[in-house]
Amino acid sequence: MTKTITKSLLDIHPRELKGIIKEIPTLPVIYQELFQKMQEPNVSVSQIAEIISLDVALTTKILHLVNSAFYGYSQEIKTISRAVVILGFQAVRSAALAISVFDFFNGEDSSQIDMTQFWRHSIASGSICKVLASEMKINQQEEAFVVGLLHDTGKLIEKRYFSDDFNELVEAAQEQQLTWFDAEKVLFQINHAVIGKAIFRAWNFPPSVVDAVQFHHNPDSATKYPQMAALAHLGDYMAYHLGCPSPGAPPPRVCNPAALKILGITLEDCHDLVPKFKEDLENSMEILKLI
Repeated sequence: MTKTITKSLLDIHPRELKGIIKEIPTLPVIYQELFQKMQEPNVSVSQIAEIISLDVALTTKILHLVNSAFYGYSQEIKTISRAVVILGFQAVRSAALAISVFDFFNGEDSSQIDMTQFWRHSIASGSICKVLASEMKINQQEEAFVVGLLHDTGKLIEKRYFSDDFNELVEAAQEQQLTWFDAEKVLFQINHAVIGKAIFRAWNFPPSVVDAVQFHHNPDSATKYPQMAALAHLGDYMAYHLGCPSPGAPPPRVCNPAALKILGITLEDCHDLVPKFKEDLENSMEILKLI
């Protein structure tokens, strides 16, 4: 049974967040070991494959994902070592990062928001980020996908561990026609982006993911990985235009101009890419089978 944190989001100051996050369970040891090893500069394919292979369920899910239409490799990949060699270290790491979050929130009910709609929006955001990274010649397409996919994870922490606050937030957003982020500003001192940063830092996720999640609503404040934060913002914004809105609150009215400036792109450019977004999204929705 999930332990609800007794302290309300209404009373949590940003400086207290690190201590509050300690009350939330960590990821299983297999993921902690894997992500720690992946941070090492000289890690080998065999070391990564050995850790993953210790967990049959994780191995099965990663192989299912890398053999799906999402990666588009024509021949069946039967081992983790082969997956790393064929698809690259980043692709397997991205798969593991995504699966760890899916597993953590497995079984989350739709009593407050439609969870299928939540994941569809997340996958659409990730897919758009990946296409944009490719078009912008940003050589981190797998990481761009993960950043888009996981940008709203802080909302799930709010839902699971601060249920009363979450209900109040949904009610305020809908009654006052506020975006989720704007409703948080009205009610709390913290928001889902800051919560996402704190949880991913605690879980030893890559610094680029932590930074982009924290600043996906204000990418001009991201000093370390502004491109990733800008991609996350655009992915989130364009997902609404592809018919994949995030549940619980009205859509954002405008795109932050800073995101466009950082990437050197216009909204017109983004709308021109809609056919490519839709094509990639069709393959990306394979990921729903893992959730």
